[in-house]
Amino acid sequence: METERIFEEAYHTIEQKEVAVIRDVHGFPVKSGDIISPYLMLFICHSGSSRILYDMREAVFRPNEVAMILPNHIIRPIECSADYSITVIMHSIAFHQDMTQKRMRHDRNKFHDQPACLLTGEDMAQYMKAVDMLELISNTPVARFPHRHEMLLAQTDIMTEMLDACRHEIDEERAINRNRSVFNEFCNLLAAYYREQHEVAFYAEKAHLTTRHFSVLIKEAVGMSASDYIEQYLATQAKNLLLSRPDLSVQQISDHLGYADSPSFCRFFKRITGLTPGYYRTNKE
Repeated sequence: METERIFEEAYHTIEQKEVAVIRDVHGFPVKSGDIISPYLMLFICHSGSSRILYDMREAVFRPNEVAMILPNHIIRPIECSADYSITVIMHSIAFHQDMTQKRMRHDRNKFHDQPACLLTGEDMAQYMKAVDMLELISNTPVARFPHRHEMLLAQTDIMTEMLDACRHEIDEERAINRNRSVFNEFCNLLAAYYREQHEVAFYAEKAHLTTRHFSVLIKEAVGMSASDYIEQYLATQAKNLLLSRPDLSVQQISDHLGYADSPSFCRFFKRITGLTPGYYRTNKE
């Protein structure tokens, strides 16, 4: 419960702070179920280990590793050790968008295939010094640092360069695996277009592949069809919105997820979960 409270507090202030550094975290933001966060997050592991599913693929997080979790991707916590201790860095939606536009040389999508990279003891010590500086800037009011936003961008840029330098071998291996590369592109496209596009053909065209070839590659990469993956993703988004946004009606959630009308959304949700949206919201709260 303590970890959930820490993240809830961060969610309420992140848009104002732009960047939040959360120290001494000893668990997951939720105890069970899937998480889809709209924020880019960095996880820095100091001790212990954790195991998650990241877009339906298992990932293990160990000491001296730094993992970047991209916005709007599915995380399912599995387990963490009793001595698990991490620092979390969270970027607001607006800050991440600005960072992406102004620092285009950084390909953050590569972290989807292999979110974690192992740092040496010396590299980790240097990286944590950079985290200390980032936290100092983030906690300082604009009245004192008039160019605070630009300072945060610059410090985040430095930290991304540090991770890129440590990822060289991982990125070389990633470049040769076609199936995983197509799946990574699919996940990133889905995170960007899920509100407008639910059809496999759209994503296949974006990947410059026929729908059939695209579907085969996705099935080989993750063990389920592209259409099933899209439905699971939409269902997870719907569950999160039903529980985290009580201010939104079922009609508004239906509109948010790109359904033609509320009845279509309700039929979809019941087919996937066995429950109506209203029943799910009332009984899961």
